[in-house]
Amino acid sequence: MRRIISLILLIFLLSLSIGCSRDEKLKELSKEQKVEDFNYYINTMKENYCNFDVFYNKYKTEYLNLYEILKKEIENSNNNQEFYDIMNASISLLQDDHTNLIPPDKIDWFRSTYKSDYQLNILNDKNLVDKNKKWENYLAQNNNLQSLDKKVNEKIYENNKDNIQTNIIDNEIAYLKVNNFTVFSDEDISKINKLYKEINKYNDYIIDIRGNGGGNNQLWINHIVSPIINKTYESTTYALHKGGKITKDYYAKRGIDLKEINKFPDKDILDKVKNIEDYKYYTEYKLNIYNGNMYKIKQDENGYSGNIYLLVDRGVFSSSEGFAMFCKDSGWAKVVGNENSGGDGVGIDPIVFKLPNSGLVVRSTAEKGLNQDGSSNLENGTSLDLYMNSLDDLIKYIKNRN
Repeated sequence: MRRIISLILLIFLLSLSIGCSRDEKLKELSKEQKVEDFNYYINTMKENYCNFDVFYNKYKTEYLNLYEILKKEIENSNNNQEFYDIMNASISLLQDDHTNLIPPDKIDWFRSTYKSDYQLNILNDKNLVDKNKKWENYLAQNNNLQSLDKKVNEKIYENNKDNIQTNIIDNEIAYLKVNNFTVFSDEDISKINKLYKEINKYNDYIIDIRGNGGGNNQLWINHIVSPIINKTYESTTYALHKGGKITKDYYAKRGIDLKEINKFPDKDILDKVKNIEDYKYYTEYKLNIYNGNMYKIKQDENGYSGNIYLLVDRGVFSSSEGFAMFCKDSGWAKVVGNENSGGDGVGIDPIVFKLPNSGLVVRSTAEKGLNQDGSSNLENGTSLDLYMNSLDDLIKYIKNRN
């Protein structure tokens, strides 16, 4: 009986220990720890971030010259909440949607989304996971904006559940609307396939990706372009990189060759790059797409030979921007809109790095994607082949041309 009681007591004590560990509150960071984290962020960005010029061109101010102002705010922060808010605001100043402080409650999502060993080794670190769980609980208790953010995201998700819409406009023009390239459901794919079975009946095809913030390049390659392509289309893009250790380690892990900048194939392209001396390497991304007809769609074996229009706006970003760049570079479709697309469509997933004391995670681009003329894709997006103020204008243009 005594052994049973001892065992029960041991189990009870262990459960208390585990419970205390799980429920342990986030410890307040000292001023020195906060400053150390901020300095680590600044130094890591100096060595790896490639788009400070976009901030300068917008505000005629060097981002890194804001260091003393931002550091003073970090020093004067009264608690973890203020520190988090100031770090978040400091990074958000860059207005780069691929560069941000990852919200602690989104760590699991990024862990499931990113597949690189380099990223996963960081995101799966036990100490990082534990600290971010504490941050998640802390912010939920101390930040009223958390509940508002959740409600807004739920509403956005609700409005975008119907990701794919198809239509035949006035019995003349095939139309496809894609809200995002995050994931295609079986229903989404079925809608596209159904449209493609009849696509050769129509001389014109509009693909509307306005407001599409990106996701996965393979979705537009495999489901939109490849099934109806009538020959091999090629696109080549370039990105520049600094010489930071994180950059070199990350690209090596991804099996991507960082080539020395002095071997860049077209030096004239580099003339538009501000502070070109900061960049040590470049990468070349080649994309060849051919008619794989991998989804067994019954159609003309020669693919679709009608006119294709890609409708864009400033909301087009990341992988949807990659789609716009492919269309522009290869000529597969005409890029249409009333302003250039949103940008940052070159290259691979951002790097991630952990702040040493807080355990918070920063996500950041580690490349400067270039347009064909050497301008920044993040800043300028993809230029238009046709200026049209709206979808209705494009429809009228097509009808008048026919």
